[in-house]
Amino acid sequence: MSGEISVGSRRPGTAGVHTDGSTAASVVYETLAAIFTPALPGTGAIMSPPDGRPVVSTRSFDVRTSRPLSTPVPLPEVVRTRVYGRPEDIERLVRGLQTYFDVTDEGHRDIGSGEEERELRIGPNG
Repeated sequence: MSGEISVGSRRPGTAGVHTDGSTAASVVYETLAAIFTPALPGTGAIMSPPDGRPVVSTRSFDVRTSRPLSTPVPLPEVVRTRVYGRPEDIERLVRGLQTYFDVTDEGHRDIGSGEEERELRIGPNG
């Protein structure tokens, strides 16, 4: 994924996830919503930019507590994702994802106010 998006400052304990609108990305979002509580219901949008780029979505999750899933999660393809928040909140989100998917951190950058952005590659386990 390329380009900049405005992420603003997040509440402690939350992490924002930004990815394309593919079927595989929907699986990742559904898994995150089952593991963590979606933050600020009604926020995060799926939109089609006016320049014709692919549909993108951004959602936030409260990562302070997590719930285990009882079944494996089949992921049909690799999903490239950007995650935003405080480093410790991003780590909680990544640990939750690693229980069900192969997650590779492909780099990060400081975005100010004690927050960072990480590029993740999320793929099927195994």
